[in-house]
Amino acid sequence: SIKVLFPGRWNTGSGPDFKDAIIEIDGIVKRGDVELEIDSFNWTLHEHDENPAFNRVILHVVYNHNGKYENTISENGTPIDILEISRFLDRDIAKLLLKYSDKTYEESSRYCTFFADNDLNFLQSILTKLGKERFENKVNRFKAEHYFAEFDQLLWQGLLEALGYSKNKFQMLQLALHLKINKLSKIYHEAELSEDELISLLLGTADLLPDLPSIVPTETKLKWQAIFSKQKHDFQPIKLEWKLFRIRPVNHPALRIIQISKFIFSSLETSLFHNILKLFSSSTKNFSLISFRKKLYEYFQDTSDYLPESLKLGKTRIDTILINILLPITMVYAREKRFKLLEDTIYQIYQDYPRLPSNYISKHMERFMSDEQVKIFRKKALYQQAILKLYYSNCKYQACNDCIDLYKQYINENAL
Repeated sequence: SIKVLFPGRWNTGSGPDFKDAIIEIDGIVKRGDVELEIDSFNWTLHEHDENPAFNRVILHVVYNHNGKYENTISENGTPIDILEISRFLDRDIAKLLLKYSDKTYEESSRYCTFFADNDLNFLQSILTKLGKERFENKVNRFKAEHYFAEFDQLLWQGLLEALGYSKNKFQMLQLALHLKINKLSKIYHEAELSEDELISLLLGTADLLPDLPSIVPTETKLKWQAIFSKQKHDFQPIKLEWKLFRIRPVNHPALRIIQISKFIFSSLETSLFHNILKLFSSSTKNFSLISFRKKLYEYFQDTSDYLPESLKLGKTRIDTILINILLPITMVYAREKRFKLLEDTIYQIYQDYPRLPSNYISKHMERFMSDEQVKIFRKKALYQQAILKLYYSNCKYQACNDCIDLYKQYINENAL
């Protein structure tokens, strides 16, 4: 017997069709992904049995089970239950679709217990608390990583990871760990590294030179390939299993590396982290968020000469890098050095920064808010971070009782 407790979220990228579903199979509750296909043999035909991205699949839903075995087998050898739906349909599926295509459905209640009848002032207070907690989680993560990496390397890892987006974050991080910033800096000073050579070393080591998007001119591709093949630094391509399927050209990891190359190159003379610290040179008394953002965009939008103006790093991506990478890492530095003014400036930026672009999680969570709550939520990046913390801690696992406990705990704390 199969009971769907939570269908998960539709995956618009590569990998299983639905992510993070909760399904009860023969009395056992399982959390994982769901793959839908016409025939069960398509699992092998599409080589999912060789793809680790499908190792979290807990149910293989098919119209027709035409495989050899009772179960589908994942890449790591785990048997996966198969649900053949043709056995439960008493008419041709095309006729069923025609019959129900015009049927209207009543929307279930949009409000969850956490948001229902919530006072707007109270909502802002609890979102502020959760947003600060998420920020501190990021600070603690980078503080732990700082035991193994200096601030230059920490920032290098964070920047590349952020530029990988959700599909290639891990691969970009692995590139940063393999090709350390101090090694690039050493080559820059000892061998007078040029920007062309820097780009060729990055793309060549990432094994992206053969897969450069068409926006890069052929003569430029050939030039970088020639530079990498002749380099004497013993750099070799590493296999990173880039996810390039259904990826927009502007999000191609090679373009992201080229976009950031000018900033990286300009930082090799002194220090990557030192360049970032210059952004925070104003004291809190004279601080202007407008001036700060203008300077921030100038840092990262000084595009490489090899890309058109339209492909420079967007402001929304820079905003995301600031909130997720630059502010937490700089906070680690401020606390380590006991720079209270810098710490105050970072918090001021984080608390006042305008909203970031919406993603599938924020859009999903807005479904459970009133129109007034949505307006509040969309005001600040801080509130968006709070909602992400709520989702990843509770909503992702349908842990509604934990949300209620959080709500009660906050009421009790503020009643004291």
